[in-house]
This record gives sequence, C-alpha cells and structure tokens, in this order.
Amino acid sequence: MKMITDRMSMPYFALGVLALAMGIIPLNDALIKLMSGDVSLGQLVALRAGMTLIMLGIFSRSIQAMFALPAKVFWLFFARSMCLVLAMVLFFVSLGTLPLANVIAIFFVSPLIITILSVPFLGEKIGLHRLAAVSAGMAGVLFIIRPGGVQFQVETLFVVMSAFSYAAFQIWTRRLKSVGNLSGMVAVQHICYLTIGALFMLVNMIWPVDQSGNPTIDFLLRAPSLMSLTNLGYLVICSFSVLLLSYASSNAYRSVEASVIAPFEYVAIPFGVFWGVVIWDEWPDQMVMIGITLILAGGLYTLYRENVQSIDVITSSPMPATAAIVEPADAAPQDMDVKAPNQKELGKKIRPKRIKPIKSDNSAV
Repeated sequence: MKMITDRMSMPYFALGVLALAMGIIPLNDALIKLMSGDVSLGQLVALRAGMTLIMLGIFSRSIQAMFALPAKVFWLFFARSMCLVLAMVLFFVSLGTLPLANVIAIFFVSPLIITILSVPFLGEKIGLHRLAAVSAGMAGVLFIIRPGGVQFQVETLFVVMSAFSYAAFQIWTRRLKSVGNLSGMVAVQHICYLTIGALFMLVNMIWPVDQSGNPTIDFLLRAPSLMSLTNLGYLVICSFSVLLLSYASSNAYRSVEASVIAPFEYVAIPFGVFWGVVIWDEWPDQMVMIGITLILAGGLYTLYRENVQSIDVITSSPMPATAAIVEPADAAPQDMDVKAPNQKELGKKIRPKRIKPIKSDNSAV
C-alpha cells in the first residue's frame, strides 16, 4: 500500500492520472446533456453526489477522514467546494442549449485564468512566452463565442462565468495544499454537491415549471421525476468519472505548480468534439475549429515552455493527501493547524530531485 501511495504522490504520476481523468470526463458531460431533456439538473446532481459518496464510503476512508477534520478546516474545504459547485451548475445549464464541443472549448479558458491568477495568489512567474500563449487561448474563446454576432447565445456567458469559478476553485485548492488531507477534501466536495442538488430538488418540487420552450430553463427548473434504467446507468458512469477527476485534479494541484498542470487539462477538448459528433452529429463549424485550435496551441505551447522536468515542483511540503485514501482516518493528525508549514525549513529536509539544472527561482518562463 505504501508503494501505491508513494507513487500517487509523485508529480509526474499525478499529471498522468489527471490527463487520463480529463480524457474521460467529457463522457460525463455528454451523458448529462443526454439526460437534460428528461431529468432536472438538481435531481441529477443530488443523485450523482449520493452515489459518489456511497462509493467513497465503500472503497476509501474519505468519509472518516472528513469527520476527522477540524471544524475550521472543514469550512475552508466547504467554501472552496462551493466554487466548484457554482462552476458545475453554470456549465451544465449551458449544455441544455449549446453544442457539447463549444461548451467544453469555452470552458477551457479556465486554465488560462489559472495561469494568470497564479501570479498574484501563488507568487508564480509568467514570462512573455506564456503571456502570448494565454492571449492565443483567449482569442480562441472569442472565435467560439462571437460576441455581438448573429450566432451569439447568452448561454456562452454562463460557460465563461463557470470557467472563472473553476479557476478560483483550483487556486484555492493550491492555497490549501498543506491543510487537512485529500480524502477529506474530496468527501466535503461531494457533500456540497449533495446539498445544492437537494436544495434545487426542493425548489423544483414546490415551484415546478412546465415546458417553457427553452431547454436551459426546463433543465434547471423541471420538477423531479422517476428515472429510467438507462438514465440510472448513465448516472453510475457519471459518478465513477467524476470521482476519478475529483481525486486526480485535487491531488495534482496540491503536488505540482498550477501553471504546469493547466495544459494537461486540454485533453478534454478533442474528446468533447468526439462525443458531440458521435452522439448528436454536432460538427464544429470553421470559426469554432479556429477557436479550438488557438486554445490547444496556447496550452501546448505553454507545456513546451514550462518543460515539466525542469520545474521546481512543490513536493517539499509534506501533505497527507494520498495516505488517507488507504490508511485509517485516525492515523491522520487530529490537531492539524490551518497554517501551512514553514517552506524554508521543510525545503532543507526534503528537496525534489531535479533531472536538469534550472534557473533561479525568480526567473520567468
């Protein structure tokens, strides 16, 4: 077990698992879009969260780890997770109207936002090359949204707001890298999903909205209903994919520099196009393809400039992230302080092995 947990905490392994999860997650989005014509968003979110929590209780010690968290840490995790819940609601609401590939591509302005926010909030450096890559990605988003054009849809703004909320969630995750543990963090995340989904269901039961003619409004405000076996099967697949992404994303952002992780998330874009074509025959038009190309080019060029093996990844801050997945919850400290440990002292004890010589810590890429 120790070998497994040690490997999971390795930065390059964490990045590989994140890339795999980001390749699978568009299937979750496609299945949600398929169900949006029959089931309300609140019902899907609540049921998916319930299934995921059951899986966490069976296959991990996340629930025990959550109850072992100090109250202050729990509420920090809760507030952080609400950023993700808001991002999820805005993202899925837009799926009722917009093509899957467009939604996923627009949403991927979030890694660019993370790269920018990593400067004031994480103290990271961004040079001219990365700024150029971010600018290319932002231009790609404009090609897809086409503000002021005939084909502009207001739901695209929901996706942009979703991207900002997701960026805040990941930056917050990074700031909490030395607080609590990954298992407890993931459990709190799905408690937030369950809470918001249940609230939506309650509102939908009290004030249901009949067919309005707008797929987005119907998806958000439709009354709860019995689900078919097919939809329940879809929901199980969604639960597994989201659970994988929850662990992969949180683990990666707590182990590796945020601006290094961002390009790995672009794996989801071509898979979003694939599922849109296979299920709905939604072929992106020329403008959307130009936008997708710019977003991918910006991300890949950022990856090239960063050169993962040359970056001083944050492994000198010990964080009981993966250990709590397989070890008893009571093995974790019960009096964890919310403050991160002194980085200089820890750096003397544990230094990551560098494969190549690197520049000064103050140099911009």
